[in-house]
Amino acid sequence: MKFYDEAFRAAAAVVTAFKAKELEGWPADNGVSLPWIAQMAINAGAGDHLEIGTSFGASAITVALAKKAAGVPGKVYCIDPYPKKRKVSYTHTSESRDPATIAQARKNIAKAEVDVEIIQAPSKPFPAALDEKHPDLFVSAYVDGDHLGDMPYYDLVECSKRTQFFIGTDNYEEGYPDVVDASHKFMLENEWRLFFKNFIFIAFRRVQPPRNALLSSRLEHL
Repeated sequence: MKFYDEAFRAAAAVVTAFKAKELEGWPADNGVSLPWIAQMAINAGAGDHLEIGTSFGASAITVALAKKAAGVPGKVYCIDPYPKKRKVSYTHTSESRDPATIAQARKNIAKAEVDVEIIQAPSKPFPAALDEKHPDLFVSAYVDGDHLGDMPYYDLVECSKRTQFFIGTDNYEEGYPDVVDASHKFMLENEWRLFFKNFIFIAFRRVQPPRNALLSSRLEHL
């Protein structure tokens, strides 16, 4: 994987903007995964990015800013139901906060001046409106939606049907055993393997041809 300074700078700018109250709300986990989501998205190259679970828009804005700064074309599409009444609780703390609203997310996106579109819908079933709007494959995807039961695995599989190169997921950690189990199952039962991991962020790549096959094809012209 190639590292891009644009990813780090975009993540830092977004975290700083939330801390300064220039953007409403907060980035999940204080933004610890933001630079790695952006690294994955830029490495995927030109094309659109898909996100499940958007909240206040921190990750979507970071990806859009990083792609733009790196000269990598592509729009960001997000799926989030934005329920009107729900408390967000964290398994590793006793903290409870009011959830984001779609109005807040859209306000943040407008403030950041990035090309991000939100589809207000649950990810199960996968929104037909997005499939109709975006029939082509995304180059990258990020799953940070429902962390319980079979939903983490469901979201990974649905993204894999629509994504060409890389898929990332957050909260690969002890406090979210269903996310950890889903990640292992996803690699065992699907044609995806580990791309990289940093702290609680993990990214997958499509299975590639064996190295000897790649080497053979490169030597055919000799």
